[in-house]
Amino acid sequence: MIDPVAVKQMAAFYAPWTMSVLAAAVGEPRLSAHATPGMVLQVDSLSIPVLQAVLALVGVLMARPLAPRREKDVGLLRFVLVTAIMAIVAVIWVAQSHPGPLLTFVVSIGLGFSGYSLIEFAGREIEGMIKRLIGLSAGSAPADGTPGGDTSKKTGKDT
Repeated sequence: MIDPVAVKQMAAFYAPWTMSVLAAAVGEPRLSAHATPGMVLQVDSLSIPVLQAVLALVGVLMARPLAPRREKDVGLLRFVLVTAIMAIVAVIWVAQSHPGPLLTFVVSIGLGFSGYSLIEFAGREIEGMIKRLIGLSAGSAPADGTPGGDTSKKTGKDT
């Protein structure tokens, strides 16, 4: 069971953060790739709004020192790698979705603050997905050649 004090502490952090993200998302109109104001860097068929890309990098870099203590305890190399990964993710997100400047900055701060946790979460999800895929493929073609892993054919009894 979750301690009520921990729930209050989590709510004290997540409630204002969630409200600010929602306010930023609702308050800014979504811009299409062709209607992005300001300077746009064109790389092949990808258009990157420069202001949003800079805000994404700044948001991640400013939030990384504020990361929870357990993220700082993993060592300098991992801390720098997570920072680089989150910066790349933020810039790619900006290039693909062309969000407004405020939403870009708010989301980038969130990425920078919780980067290691997000990578761990993504890793666990991918690991689970791979295990399910392997389980499905192993279950669909068992060694005895029966389709779909049907064990009733092995004993000759219907269950």
